[in-house]
Amino acid sequence: MTWVKASYNSIRGTITSDWKRDGDQFTLKVKIPANTTATVYVPAKSGDSVTESGQPATHSRGVRFLRMKNGHAIFAVESGQYEFKSR
Repeated sequence: MTWVKASYNSIRGTITSDWKRDGDQFTLKVKIPANTTATVYVPAKSGDSVTESGQPATHSRGVRFLRMKNGHAIFAVESGQYEFKSR
């Protein structure tokens, strides 16, 4: 599987997730409804190797790095739209 697009109509609004693999690059786009938070798992070697909208994810507004686990950087995100990339 090289890509997936999905959405879920929650009581807070629609949650969307769209990811794809292109060679060694992984891209994840998520949309989190207003007044909602989410935990996002991004395949990565480290939290520092993940970008969000072209800048280090650790410096992105609404994004907080939580930890690494089983080859994934785990982030807490506030409501909004995000585009994570990793290699």
